[in-house]
Amino acid sequence: MQAVIDRASEEMRAYVYLRDGIGAGTSSGIQMKLLGLEGVEEVVFVSRDEALASFRQALGGNKDMLDALGSNPLPDAYRIKMKPEYVRSEYLEKLTREVGAWDGVEEFRYGEKWLGRGEKLVRGFYLVDLCIGAIIFLSVIFVIANTVRLTVLTRQKTIEVAKLVGATNAYIRIPFLVEGAFQGAVASLLAIALLAVIHAFAKRYLPGVLFLRGDSIFGFVVFCALLGALASYGAMRRFLKV
Repeated sequence: MQAVIDRASEEMRAYVYLRDGIGAGTSSGIQMKLLGLEGVEEVVFVSRDEALASFRQALGGNKDMLDALGSNPLPDAYRIKMKPEYVRSEYLEKLTREVGAWDGVEEFRYGEKWLGRGEKLVRGFYLVDLCIGAIIFLSVIFVIANTVRLTVLTRQKTIEVAKLVGATNAYIRIPFLVEGAFQGAVASLLAIALLAVIHAFAKRYLPGVLFLRGDSIFGFVVFCALLGALASYGAMRRFLKV
């Protein structure tokens, strides 16, 4: 989803509409000031005739309606390409107030409704993703801890004998920690394999969907192994106090 939003941000353009009757000097001055703004990558002048021709082309079969106007109602404008990292509502709202106050500028527009909805969609997606991730995280700890607890209970006699012959707590914990880490690593690999199958299916219908990078896969496996070991340690410490 973020990749889709990024591509849309690269294609987004802001427009500065000029007042009628301003001189060439004022217009050039506005262009230079726009180029000096932070985050502005490109500024292109669009004459009112070019704008009308584009509008006529966009109307297609209904372009004859423009003939009834008699004169061109569209103003001259500057089309602005922003750097993707500056395509944010709060920054563009700031530019709207700043540029809109310049002499010779009629209006600054950037598709605020589309951008605002897109940002809300991304924030909502991340919030849902975070909540689901937290639920799964707690569930994994609970399942692993209880699994290790049952394993420890079945080996309680063996542990008692080991302690009687002088085994240290660390010596007894290590096999259970290794087992928890192994379970976590195997589970992560199974999850990645399932995700690869889903990705192979989804990319047919959602072009641009990305898969995890190699370093992300390695980090995920290590994280799950550590999570399994941590859950094992917590289960032994809480229930057995060995």
